[in-house]
Amino acid sequence: MLTRYPDLEPVLDLNFRPVTNERPAHFTRAQIDEYNERGYITPIPLFSGDELKRIQTHFLGARGPGRSEPPDLKELSLHNRDAGIYDVVTHPRTAAYLRDLLGQNVICHISQFINKPPGMTKGGSHHQDATFNAMHAQCVIVWLALEDAAVENGCMWFVPGSHRRGVVPCDPKHYVENPLSYGREEPCEVKAGHAVFMSDLVLHSSPANRSVSRSRPALTATYAAADNKPYKNAERWAVLCSGTDVNGYWHPQPRPAGPKLFGGTDEGK
Repeated sequence: MLTRYPDLEPVLDLNFRPVTNERPAHFTRAQIDEYNERGYITPIPLFSGDELKRIQTHFLGARGPGRSEPPDLKELSLHNRDAGIYDVVTHPRTAAYLRDLLGQNVICHISQFINKPPGMTKGGSHHQDATFNAMHAQCVIVWLALEDAAVENGCMWFVPGSHRRGVVPCDPKHYVENPLSYGREEPCEVKAGHAVFMSDLVLHSSPANRSVSRSRPALTATYAAADNKPYKNAERWAVLCSGTDVNGYWHPQPRPAGPKLFGGTDEGK
């Protein structure tokens, strides 16, 4: 099998399409080349100082580092119900980078807070995020570290260049079969507030957290160009990050009511 939706496979484009942006506004040309060649861009700083502290407090509260996530943040794609998460995934700085990869009209349709507490022995197997999405394999995932992610506490590992194979066979749990036959894996350590911009086709995994004291909390969000047509209710969590819903495919939801994470007053728009 290739995806969660075998009935859609005949109509979906499951191949990598290189970014052809000759004049990126925020990434460098070298970073665009890195994305095309390796399938992800070396972590870049997105949030620091007070902004990062606000994000950390929103997700980790006052409980201190090394704790598991609050129960109310375990659900998938809370960005259209939680104003703070909406503010993070739609932040203008993130959207500016995404326009260099996806064009002017950008949708966020999946988000998830993932934490690995110290000593968590369970690790994720190699997979491609595109296999879970009912749409063309042309999405960009932004993986934001809320605290430092290193080999010791379970950072992600990539198989650089594997995205160029397109979607590859996976087992019924959507784990890639014989993943290291597609290349050698490399760890990707990420500082708090930095983010990895990655293709939904690059093979990656997330090993166990072997640390005795360090948690590994992160927020991951999946973005698509607004002209990437969703199937099977893939648009149900959509929010608009940049531009417009050009073809009316996504019907993006408004910002939920609540205080702005980065300042301002309560609002819903």
